[in-house]
Amino acid sequence: MAFQSLLIFSAVATLSYTIYLAITRLYTSPVAHIPGPRLAAFSFWYEFYYDVFLGGRYTWKIAELHDRYGPIIRINPYEVHINDPDFYDEVYVSGSKRKTDKWSWTEKVPMFGTPNSILATIEHDVHRRRRNAYSNYFSKQAIRKYSDVIQAAVDKLCIKLSESQTTGQKVNLMHAYTAMTGDVVTGYCFPQSYGLLDQPDFAPDYHDLWISILSGSHVLKQFPWMFPLMLSFPNWFVDRFLPDLAVTYRWHREWRKQIQAVKAGDPSSSADGEKRFSRPSIFETLLDSDLPPFDKSVPRLVEDAQTMVGAGSITTSFALALGTYYILSSAPVLRKLTAELEAAIPSPETMPSLTALEKLPYLTAVQLETLRISYGVSHRLQRVCPDQAIRYHDTVIPPGTPVSMSAPHIHDHPAIFPHPRVFDPERWLPLESTGAGLQKYLVAFSRGSRQCLGMHLGAAEVLMGIAAVVRRFGKEMRVVDTLRERDVEVARDYFTPMTRGDSKGIWVVVN
Repeated sequence: MAFQSLLIFSAVATLSYTIYLAITRLYTSPVAHIPGPRLAAFSFWYEFYYDVFLGGRYTWKIAELHDRYGPIIRINPYEVHINDPDFYDEVYVSGSKRKTDKWSWTEKVPMFGTPNSILATIEHDVHRRRRNAYSNYFSKQAIRKYSDVIQAAVDKLCIKLSESQTTGQKVNLMHAYTAMTGDVVTGYCFPQSYGLLDQPDFAPDYHDLWISILSGSHVLKQFPWMFPLMLSFPNWFVDRFLPDLAVTYRWHREWRKQIQAVKAGDPSSSADGEKRFSRPSIFETLLDSDLPPFDKSVPRLVEDAQTMVGAGSITTSFALALGTYYILSSAPVLRKLTAELEAAIPSPETMPSLTALEKLPYLTAVQLETLRISYGVSHRLQRVCPDQAIRYHDTVIPPGTPVSMSAPHIHDHPAIFPHPRVFDPERWLPLESTGAGLQKYLVAFSRGSRQCLGMHLGAAEVLMGIAAVVRRFGKEMRVVDTLRERDVEVARDYFTPMTRGDSKGIWVVVN
């Protein structure tokens, strides 16, 4: 009898709570006046279906919803999404215009298990404090000074490609470019790079690490209790029963060891005592800054290390792989780019400076088109104005509402970029007029006070990587064993863009 009473009470409580949610979310919510599917407004399970069950597909469903409901829609119980390229700079604003927080549901319920990282920092003022500590290292001037190290990594990549030319071995561009960008960003963050380009087959495990971390992002967002649970597992259990998680554990231990070494005052040596760079690394500089103690604590800096190394590795390498594929797959693009590079670079063994490469118009157009077609970040980036309403035409969005837009929707907008999935550098030319106007709609690095910290580093790597690879191997390199629909086209959104789950990678041979 007591058991039956408990069942009845539970059923009544569940029904009552469901009715309460329906009333508050559908009728009394501050964003109840925003159009959109009722099921999405009522429950996060709508988003769960597309992003977890279907695997990173909500971005494309949102585009369909905009076609049905208009440029401003409600996509979950709290979030408003806008698809209007001309409104982007009203959502992603500078700190001088208004404060911009992040949304706690996607950050304190972390997508990557880094709730205290600079990427996930919610409060505007805290984020500004943390970002300012890094800003000098990522300015355009600083990246130009660091360009010799970027060029060294690019040269090493070209040496490895030359070796594959001798052996006839196929090369997976996803792995090759991730090894290159990984060496660049780890050499910038720490006293030494990871030497990924020295490892066999371009260290494929390093690329797979980031794919594994990103692939779990939607699950962690929907089920925040899973991350603390995973952290509670002992290492032996993870190593034996959760091999994918074990890889992440090993890298977390590596980042912790490196941060602790820097903090202990022995930052300039590797494990074997080999000194790599005389300049101070990012984390050395950060630990000497006037940040408060928590911001310089080892656990928080480990989260920043994961964020910076991951963002600096996988997003840029994906753009480079896609850009190289499209260049090699289009005879007119390859011909024009090769002609410009041969005229500007008589000897491919002596590459010009980054500043000189930035003056080449067709190469710059290829760089911009590469960034456009690869999106940068494919996931919507929520922004919260804590103390001001935002007006979109006749619609008022109340303070505290998470508002988002998506780079794929802007980069694929046919009114801005006709035939958007065609790789066409000509659309940016001439750079002084047409290209300058279109760059307003290039949001691969987002905009505003939370714009990608490493944008100048990523842009430099794309420019220098494409210039060197095409100049040296453009006439001899060809794509093999690669299907555009399966291996190249973006099909999934796991914060960064991904191809289909059965993708084999983008493969090339150098004849």
